[in-house]
Amino acid sequence: MSYCVNCGVELQKSEPRCPLCGTEVINPNELKEEKPIRPYPAHVEHLDKNIDRRYIASFVSLLLLIPLFTAMLANILVSKQLTWSYLVLGGELVLFTVFLLPMIARMPKILYAVIDASAVSVLLLLIRVLTQSSWRWFLLLGLPITLLTTVMCWFFAMMTLPKCKIPVLIRFTFALTCIGLLVVAIDFFISLYKNAIAWPTWSLYVLFPCLVLASSLLILNRRARVKEELKKRFYF
Repeated sequence: MSYCVNCGVELQKSEPRCPLCGTEVINPNELKEEKPIRPYPAHVEHLDKNIDRRYIASFVSLLLLIPLFTAMLANILVSKQLTWSYLVLGGELVLFTVFLLPMIARMPKILYAVIDASAVSVLLLLIRVLTQSSWRWFLLLGLPITLLTTVMCWFFAMMTLPKCKIPVLIRFTFALTCIGLLVVAIDFFISLYKNAIAWPTWSLYVLFPCLVLASSLLILNRRARVKEELKKRFYF
């Protein structure tokens, strides 16, 4: 059994690099093979992967037009006008902006969040118009929860960036705290929609466990030995 010379993590025989720190595994008893010279630059492989992702996303986007046009045609033939098919349009808009747009275009994370929030808001607006309901649930419930969820998702995305220097356990602490506070905010807006502003009720069952787990992660982060052991066990 061999161990990494840098961090001491246990290594498998077939691993060329340490899965934790990336240090190259060198066996002095093993014959070294010269690496062949590449006939092309290494960055071409990354370009090919990006092109493949864009091609697949563009192809799937075109396929989404089939159920959209089918729903619109069926709506016209049955109702003589476009009504419920607008919900299909809104749903596919959300699907495109959340899953396919990041594969097609490169933009700042905040711009992705704004576009996603706008798409969800458009879908909620279509539901309100087609159901001919009041504006209260859209303004006091749907729109605030959408905006809060968008901000939280953008915050999570920023913490997952490679340039983020925050320790991993602290990131999980922030994530658990944000989830608990989001649930409390949802509880508040539901009470506001019902014209009864009150202290949080059912959301406390989510908030307290999140805070306890977050506090536990903070304690673990202060114990250097435990933190290093977790890194070795879970490879982060």
